[in-house]
Amino acid sequence: MNGLIPPPDPLGIPAPYPIFQVLYWITFVLHLIFMNYVLGGMVMVTLHEWFTPRNATAIRANALMLKLMPVSLSLAITMGVAPLLFVQVLLGNFFYTANIMMSGWWLGMIGLVIAAFYLIYILIARRRSENQSSALHKIGSLVVTLLLLATAWIFTNNAVLVEHPKYWQDIHTGAKWILAPDPSLWPRYLHNLFGAAAVAGLVCAVIGRYRLRYHADDAELGTHLIRRGIFWAMHAVVIQIITGIIYIYSWEIEITRAFMGNGILFTGWAIGFFAVMGALVCLILALVKTDKPMLIWGAVGLTFVTLLGMTMGRELLRLVSLAPYIKLQDLPLRPSYSSLLLFLITFLLGLGILAYLLRLVWTLPREESESKQA
Repeated sequence: MNGLIPPPDPLGIPAPYPIFQVLYWITFVLHLIFMNYVLGGMVMVTLHEWFTPRNATAIRANALMLKLMPVSLSLAITMGVAPLLFVQVLLGNFFYTANIMMSGWWLGMIGLVIAAFYLIYILIARRRSENQSSALHKIGSLVVTLLLLATAWIFTNNAVLVEHPKYWQDIHTGAKWILAPDPSLWPRYLHNLFGAAAVAGLVCAVIGRYRLRYHADDAELGTHLIRRGIFWAMHAVVIQIITGIIYIYSWEIEITRAFMGNGILFTGWAIGFFAVMGALVCLILALVKTDKPMLIWGAVGLTFVTLLGMTMGRELLRLVSLAPYIKLQDLPLRPSYSSLLLFLITFLLGLGILAYLLRLVWTLPREESESKQA
């Protein structure tokens, strides 16, 4: 089986490995925010299209959420490039071998995302009335959701294969299909799915706050978005905690022992676990006191901490699982800081532009109304 694991890149890594780990955590969390909104948001939109088609406010909320999907999906893809490169630097021999094991399924993921992308545009363009649903939007949103769910499953299966080279031999010989024969696969997939729903719910609530603040003449839609977002986020967080516990119990006992209490990565994961509890409390209070926007912002901040902590736990799990095969500190180091510096400059510049654009979008309605009054 070890013969299927390629050796590390003989050229070595261009900087000490902790630098790439930290950059991976940051960039992966940014990717998760947009990716989770698209996946969880489409699940939300689809269920409301099917089960509340006569509620004009709910359908208007769907139309508004859909308008944000193309930009969010573009940002999810763009933000996903950097963590992909950092994984390639540190664990490329495991990551790409797992990709090859999945072969056409991994490459087919590109087609799934492209199809979902164009279908979202079609759903936006064919929305003749923001107050009514149609068969096209019901079926179209369902198809988009299924495409995104399939993409999420491919990513999850790939992550399990990366962490467990012991399954490669059977897949390579055809004795087993690409489906990772690991008990953690489906709990992990459900944990990711409900996590996406929680993040999407919070984004929905933030959109509602935006509508209330800058479109006070349509307070009904803003209030609906806030209540919908909090409802989805609160229930998704509860189910995510349950599936997360099941996911941990599905690990091999040796991996669980090595994971628990293992340095700074475990500390980050533990902080993230307690942060999600705090986010749940904020959501419950926000549902009761809808006139307290700080509760929503508190849940958003704690959720960001949770995403960072869970990303650190994900990295720890991968390192613990791959400990028999590789140790990052043993990777050959051949310093080349110019490329790293170029990345940091362009990355920070890109984040600054993105923050400026978000601020511009957030404040634009107020500027327009002031100019009209003047």
